[in-house]
Amino acid sequence: MVLAPADRAAVLALWRKLGTNVGIYTTEALERTFVAFPSSKTYFLHLNLSPGSAQVAAHGQKVADALSLAVNHLDDLPGTLSYLRELHTHKLRVDPVFFKGPDEGGTPFPKRGGKSGQGFSTPTW
Repeated sequence: MVLAPADRAAVLALWRKLGTNVGIYTTEALERTFVAFPSSKTYFLHLNLSPGSAQVAAHGQKVADALSLAVNHLDDLPGTLSYLRELHTHKLRVDPVFFKGPDEGGTPFPKRGGKSGQGFSTPTW
């Protein structure tokens, strides 16, 4: 998947704005995921999932680090993040349907707006 120059610039600009707060935002996203999709807790039974938990914050930081790695390697997202796919599907036994690559009909991020096959575009929400 190749990003259009404008989309690449938008991703990089957003990442600069997020700065050192990425870990806070990803932790909050995890906490919200556990509330909105309680079944997602089944993959985290070994963690204290209460709001403000240090364990959820630590996992949120891991997610933030992976996203930062992805942003720094936008030209090769499948290759850059393949280790996460392997970790989650083989070691952690997360259902592989959640880790489809672009060549399997999946996308690394939800697509909002634009036409199919054009990569990312300005969100229309």
